Amino acid sequence: MNESLRKNEADITAIKEVLNQYAVAANAGDFDLWISLWADDGVQMLPDTPTRIGKEQIRKAMKPGFDQMNLDIAITSVEEARAYGDLGLTRCKYKVDMTPKTGGETIHAVQDGRALTLYERQSDGSWKIVYDCGNSNSPPEQE
Repeated sequence: MNESLRKNEADITAIKEVLNQYAVAANAGDFDLWISLWADDGVQMLPDTPTRIGKEQIRKAMKPGFDQMNLDIAITSVEEARAYGDLGLTRCKYKVDMTPKTGGETIHAVQDGRALTLYERQSDGSWKIVYDCGNSNSPPEQE
């Protein structure tokens, strides 16, 4: 196996691990780990919300959800993972359930989601999320 192919496979493995840690951190309620996966200039584009540009906007928008909800994010499949030098991407399917920490019914927020996430290799060799765009193939559960 040539060196560039071996490096590409290692990069794809590293990118997939960032995606995995995204779900692990959310499910553990570990906001510090979750936000650490983002580049300082990361961009988050979620359905029905304004685009969040930069880690501070992402932090401000997402921290209340971590504080108020127990999250259950399942990456149901990784449809594609690629690395091109210092850039990489994953395209995946996912589900999100949220249960209020104060008790109550579980909200099935996204049952048939899909996401395209772009990553960039940092100067220390780690990979961080630079763009995350998600949406759903079906409307949210109605109350």
